[in-house]
Amino acid sequence: MSEAVAGPSKRKLEGYDFYRSIGSPKFVVAPMVDQSELAWRLLSKAPLPPAMAGPSIPATAEVPHTRHQGGAHLTYTPMIHAGVFARSVRESKGGDGQFDLTFGEEGSSDTLAGIEGGDRPLFVQFCANDPEVLLAAAKMVEKHCDAVDINFGCPQGIARRGGYGAFLQDDWELIRKLISTLHENLSVPVTAKFRIFPDLERTLAYAKMMQDAGAQILTCHGRTREMKGQHTGLADWKIIKAVKEHLTIPVFANGNILYREDVDRCLEETGCDGVMTAEGNLSNPAIFLPPDHPHFHPSVITLANRYIDIVESLSTQTALSAIRAHMFRLFRHVLDEDDGTIRDMILRAKAPYGQPLEDFREIIRAFEEKLKDAKAAAGPDWKAEPLDSATGYRKLPSFAAQPLLRAIPESSEVGGNEELVAGELRARSTSPLPNMPVHCVWTGPNPCHGVAASRCPTGACIIHCRMIRAIEDGMDPQTASDLSARGELAGRGCEAHEAKVLAKKALKQQKKKVKAEAKESMRFRKAEAKRKRVIARERQS
Repeated sequence: MSEAVAGPSKRKLEGYDFYRSIGSPKFVVAPMVDQSELAWRLLSKAPLPPAMAGPSIPATAEVPHTRHQGGAHLTYTPMIHAGVFARSVRESKGGDGQFDLTFGEEGSSDTLAGIEGGDRPLFVQFCANDPEVLLAAAKMVEKHCDAVDINFGCPQGIARRGGYGAFLQDDWELIRKLISTLHENLSVPVTAKFRIFPDLERTLAYAKMMQDAGAQILTCHGRTREMKGQHTGLADWKIIKAVKEHLTIPVFANGNILYREDVDRCLEETGCDGVMTAEGNLSNPAIFLPPDHPHFHPSVITLANRYIDIVESLSTQTALSAIRAHMFRLFRHVLDEDDGTIRDMILRAKAPYGQPLEDFREIIRAFEEKLKDAKAAAGPDWKAEPLDSATGYRKLPSFAAQPLLRAIPESSEVGGNEELVAGELRARSTSPLPNMPVHCVWTGPNPCHGVAASRCPTGACIIHCRMIRAIEDGMDPQTASDLSARGELAGRGCEAHEAKVLAKKALKQQKKKVKAEAKESMRFRKAEAKRKRVIARERQS
């Protein structure tokens, strides 16, 4: 270890002492790439305007941070690549888009966007496979957070290629070193998020190893590394419970959360200290509101407007991709019935830094117009119905915030646009449900378990939509299969599928353009900040 990474001079709090020092949080918002950015974290901590939410709970000795009605007790940053972040800070002195150090808002306990308590408590999550690189990055943020978390749960291909996340599961010695290096050298605790093994005993030994290495809180995602995409399935709460009983440090449970009632049930069934949600929060940032609150399952219009208010009030820039992704997710159940007009508005919307976000205000007004009849029909005294005891779901009007129900959920570790935003469906019933898509019609020798596009007349996924149409046009099935495997049937699918492909390409191009514009904007902002510092020093002298 180099001299630059000498240990802290005083003992830091550990385990339950640390957990209690941040108010014993039970409601936790997960780290989500390009989705748990500062503006969304603030919305999650105070999802409703004060006039609707009711009085906040002021800080006390036991809970040292202000809490807001229905808000999260603790949030995580997006997963940050330690190497990329450390290099970015060294080169620009301001961090990157996932955690910006320039304005001092990220990790601040000052009032931000009118929200008391600001961005605390906050855990900053990194992915890494080199202890020295991880420590260098963690040192850059330790004064801006309550703990540094290590991601051992990402199961995506990018994590496989980069050698981090869940793909470190087989190298326990490296995991032990990553945790112990932070534990021994940071002034704040280290925590970790991980996925289970198929074998219970191995899972328990794995969790115990991380605890012994110095992790002070562990989040257990009750799915294996292989449970993603069409193989996602349900998180295993029984294994999470066993992990909790096996350890002596606080444990957060993650998986199968669609409603507030799920949060309460998970706490009871697993015995965990807190419940972390990704999908439930993305669809309804007010998911922690209790069922007796007058605005339980609030209007998506209210939530979207409050989010844009927060984005506009911050000096820290919010990525356009994040704003778009949140619009897609909040209104996904409405977009399923849209003719493409509002979707196109979202794809074309701009978010000029430091200016009112008029494009997104116009989008929200378009949604409001689309939802006005449903809101009028529900009446001013509308209340959310209890969960259906037979299905475990709740029937909700289209204007209310609600979970995304889809037949094949995907991992929530990666976000960034509406196609990457995860669906964490609990398959509680096989009966038809509102907004529940159907499986692809392709049977053949290898039945497809994909999901048909809601507007596909063939009733197939895009791959088999193209194949079916090619076969209907006289192509031999084997030839169609071979051409499909080589990507040579592009453009032969239904109008809905091909329009979606074009929209994704347009979005990708737009994201590149916006990234370049944001980089130039950041360059200007830093130059301006430097100029102001020089003027201030001259005045002082």
